Amino acid sequence: MSGEGKVISFINMKGGVGKTTLSMGIADYLAEQNKKTLFIDIDPQFNGTQGLLDYYKKNDTVNIISEREKINKKEALDNFDSYEYNYYTEMVKKQHKTIYRLFTPQIELSEEYRSPKNIITTLTDNLDIVCGDLNLVLANKSANYDFINRIKNFIVDEKIKENYDYIIIDCPPTLTIYTDSALYASDYYVIPNRIDRYSITGIDSLQSSVKSLIKSHQLSLRCLGIVYTMVPTDIGKKQARIQSSFESRKAVNELDIFSSKTHIVNNIQVGVTGGTLPTKYQNSREDIIAIGQELIKRINEKMSD
Repeated sequence: MSGEGKVISFINMKGGVGKTTLSMGIADYLAEQNKKTLFIDIDPQFNGTQGLLDYYKKNDTVNIISEREKINKKEALDNFDSYEYNYYTEMVKKQHKTIYRLFTPQIELSEEYRSPKNIITTLTDNLDIVCGDLNLVLANKSANYDFINRIKNFIVDEKIKENYDYIIIDCPPTLTIYTDSALYASDYYVIPNRIDRYSITGIDSLQSSVKSLIKSHQLSLRCLGIVYTMVPTDIGKKQARIQSSFESRKAVNELDIFSSKTHIVNNIQVGVTGGTLPTKYQNSREDIIAIGQELIKRINEKMSD
């Protein structure tokens, strides 16, 4: 452990920018560097949860299928996709080990709120996860603004910063109570951003929300910068013009832009051998390593300011 862990939200108000792929990759990279890392998935789509469980819990799932179906492990692996057994459903959801437990209403108002225990799932020696849950859609319908404290309370109550070097939060692409909860609990945030004509919309919305949150709660939340994602190997003239226009906007001028970026890697979308984890494919792995190193450097610079 390197001291107090750092909480970093990966967020953009626009979907389809490669946010989850980047946050998963960074979490996996940090864990590979012997940094104790916790991935918290608060995106109701919970693609980060599925990607990490599919890769790191596949052997466990094969073992269970083999035992249940009375077949050898090779046969279970060869026919893996044909079985209905799902690790998330059986070992996470049924045991209520998801982020939704942080956002369930308090039943007894007279009782002091306590963060739920045993919602962390171990993936590797250095990588753990608080799994996402589609039911977060229900939590967002609540008018209980006390929910903004839930992630921060969990981090404090469970001594998360003492037990982890990095806490990576994958946020939804919407302004919700649990988006606020993530930012409220964070030390830093990173903005994954795809270069397209609508990209500035997500930045404007996000920065407006963050500034309001910082002012209302006197937060020390700081942006580490924008990371360009899903960039073609050769950027055409049209996209270069869009990038130039984007970088000229006031909201972007207030932020730094990472020199490292992610490129389009089709195998990640298909999930050939490494599932959707970008660290398991050579080209995308190089991108993630470069961004991860730059992220650590930026944190160290912010800490010395």
